Amino acid sequence: MKIGLQLFTCRKQAQRDLYGTLKVLSSLGIKYIEAARINFDEEDIKAFKKAKADFGIQVVSAQIKPHILADEFDKCLTFLKETECKTAIISVLPTECIIGSDEKLVEFCKWASELAKKYKEQGIQLCYHHHDFEFIRSGKGTRFDIIVENMSEDMNFIIDTYWTTKAGINVEKLLQRLSGRVKGVHLRDYALYRKFIGRNPSNYALGDGVIDFNWIIEAAKAAGVEYGAIEQNTKHPYSEIAKSVKHVQEIGYAEDMK
Repeated sequence: MKIGLQLFTCRKQAQRDLYGTLKVLSSLGIKYIEAARINFDEEDIKAFKKAKADFGIQVVSAQIKPHILADEFDKCLTFLKETECKTAIISVLPTECIIGSDEKLVEFCKWASELAKKYKEQGIQLCYHHHDFEFIRSGKGTRFDIIVENMSEDMNFIIDTYWTTKAGINVEKLLQRLSGRVKGVHLRDYALYRKFIGRNPSNYALGDGVIDFNWIIEAAKAAGVEYGAIEQNTKHPYSEIAKSVKHVQEIGYAEDMK
């Protein structure tokens, strides 16, 4: 399984200077990138191509908002093909589906399934990336159950360790349940922090939280997952990325990053 980085982690840097950001990431031991929060235009294509030639950087996936994947299909397809990326990801549910009815969610699933078919015809695997709000109870299950049941087989999934853990869902069981349909895993650590008398959840560099990533990576490999992407929402991305890379190496997966 390839292990790299979700570009959301250093999105501000990438938006200012994508090539320069990729150069720094290469120096930190990152080779595989899940592109996110960029323009997916010609300039970005040029930056990735130059980074591949100079540092061996590879784009393994691209996470994009659903309306852009649909409304700017040709632009997205150009980016994916020019960067030799075979996986596109729906980044988040539309707001009307997050706050709307289960019926609205089913409608989205049908729409997304048709979009997945359209990308599949072009040799691209479309995936769905979840947050924690999909695990809200609905009937005898969760809204995520509705998504899984109503997405066609053309749609695969990206599992996020932070959002899954935050929702109280067992990551290994989720990977087992979706075995064969999980393309990638976002590797984000989780822990509670003290705020006055309360306890609030937050994401951390790998090894700084409570998640056992040796266990996660082995479960992902057993489920046929192709890549893992380190991700964190942090004000200090480079130093945190370095900590996560070190943790991956220390628990025995340095070869997966090469």
